[in-house]
Amino acid sequence: MKKILLITFFLTIFLYAQNDKKITLQLNWLNQFQFAGYYMAKEKGFYKDVNLDVQIKESNFNTDVIKEIESKNADFAVGRSSLIIEKINGKDIVALCAIYQESPLILLVKKDSNINSVKDLRNKKIMITPDARYSAPVLAMLSANELTINDFMVQKHSFDINDLINRKTDAMASYISNEPILLNEKGIEYTIFNPKDFGFDLYSDILFSSSEYIKNNPKITKDFYEASLKGWKYAFENLAETAEIIYSKYNTQNKTFTHLVKEGEVLKKLAYTGNNELGDFNDNKLKNIANVFKLFGLVNKDLDLKEFIYKENKPKIINLEISKQEKNIIITILISLFLIFSLIIILLRKNSQTKKLLQTVINSSDDLIYYKDSKLRYIGCNKSFENLLAKKESEIIGKNDFELFEEDLAKVFRREDFEVLDENNLITSNEWIIFGHKRIFFQTKRIPFIYKNKKIGILGIARDITGLYEIQEKLKKQTYYDELTKIFNRKAYNERIQEKFDLFDRYDTNFTIAMYDIDDFKKINDTYGHDIGDKVLVEITNEVKSIIRKTDFLFRVGGEEFVIIFDKISLDESYDIAEKIRINVSKMQIIENEKITISMGITQAIANDNPQSIYERVDKLMYQSKRNNKNQTTKG
Repeated sequence: MKKILLITFFLTIFLYAQNDKKITLQLNWLNQFQFAGYYMAKEKGFYKDVNLDVQIKESNFNTDVIKEIESKNADFAVGRSSLIIEKINGKDIVALCAIYQESPLILLVKKDSNINSVKDLRNKKIMITPDARYSAPVLAMLSANELTINDFMVQKHSFDINDLINRKTDAMASYISNEPILLNEKGIEYTIFNPKDFGFDLYSDILFSSSEYIKNNPKITKDFYEASLKGWKYAFENLAETAEIIYSKYNTQNKTFTHLVKEGEVLKKLAYTGNNELGDFNDNKLKNIANVFKLFGLVNKDLDLKEFIYKENKPKIINLEISKQEKNIIITILISLFLIFSLIIILLRKNSQTKKLLQTVINSSDDLIYYKDSKLRYIGCNKSFENLLAKKESEIIGKNDFELFEEDLAKVFRREDFEVLDENNLITSNEWIIFGHKRIFFQTKRIPFIYKNKKIGILGIARDITGLYEIQEKLKKQTYYDELTKIFNRKAYNERIQEKFDLFDRYDTNFTIAMYDIDDFKKINDTYGHDIGDKVLVEITNEVKSIIRKTDFLFRVGGEEFVIIFDKISLDESYDIAEKIRINVSKMQIIENEKITISMGITQAIANDNPQSIYERVDKLMYQSKRNNKNQTTKG
């Protein structure tokens, strides 16, 4: 009897363990493509694969996603950058990832409204939510254009695009992935004012939970995080299929299929910006967002990044190796820039006689030196700055960046100036500036300084470091590129293959690699000389580059040995490409009356593989081709 009871007990535990763990994800808005990755993780079985049964709850107008987490009505939720405010103010929030690297929140006006700039919104009606936590980027953009909350009429947001069309409002806070598409469908022209263009760049759709839940459920959290990112990757790589599923199963807003596809195209661009991986956080960007909230008095402390970012969301760092001599050149340039900057700060505090001496020193410098007042208008500069703009100092004083530079460049300067004033500290930045037909890479240092005893302005000094940048680029090429063939080298391969396995292990992102070797290459060198041998290497490399896809990578890993990494492709598909390469090379006439061939091996990443094991396997497959009379491809 005891045996039966014991068996029954363990059988019950086993059966219970096999049940999928039920968890709840709370969205912060109604169902739409904005949340596509979570739908696809559910529909494609990515959650099921890790024994998760995920309920996805759409929001209503009264849903508070943080309260849903606090009350344990939800295990995970989607929030905005305003989560930073709540975290600083003591809420238990841990951010797993940021799906959109740029916020889709914008201000939208009709083209025929004669509102051509943000400043034209003075005395206009704007539909915007009164909650500054949500509207901070829009309010910051208005503030950057010298508009306070008293300079326009705030209307309660109806979330109805027809109110903009019918002129019940002049401007509407909107999502770039939604309302502009609706206006396009109606054939109505519009103008977008994007906070990002004025330096207010926020994240959006941050997946978060509580530290309490993560601590008690570390495996569930990790599985949910990875399966969700896998769902997002699938959604963005398969926009039409994803839109079809949302249209048929998650379409509570009755959007058209075409609208959902267009929405997905816009959101994909917001998710993949710069060199970021999907869902990444950037420490400096998070600090800047916190500074925007400080500007509006919503927080008065800094964000603890270690407590805020989920530990599995780790930034990736690539180190460049530089020689001691090259390092000394870089250090010397940076130290001299710092010394000049420090001298200016010291002399600015001296008497008028010293200031005359200072002006002489400043005018003799090749660096660009300038000062701005609290409204970011120029109040002084040196001769180098005058020469750059081809204007006299009297023509520069009193003007702002938008009156002196191209708009795109002025927006960059304005964003960086705000950052200096927000942090009240020295800020260093690098930017390309184009004047005429010349591109110059400047390193700029900006710091707040006090003038007229109490007003705070900005002192800036910019140095042309184009030469330094070119040195760094040269170092990069020396470090990661093969000098002869101009493709990636063995070091680059080692780093890239490790990245591929990181993705493979975390997201099951499949890839294959091929290795090829030029048959009897030593004989070619001995018979025709090394110059001809080099020509063979270069021309075959160019042929291979013309055949592989833009998403594939080609490396020279030895004298005449090369490796190709085929990204997100099956073994059979990559084998077909490899065969095309082999056949095309055999038809090339590089040396008269000399047929040149290659032998190839090809394999795909499998469970328990690592960089060493896959390299050894593909190397053996390539040599198997050589043993079998060469000029063939062996897969395995």
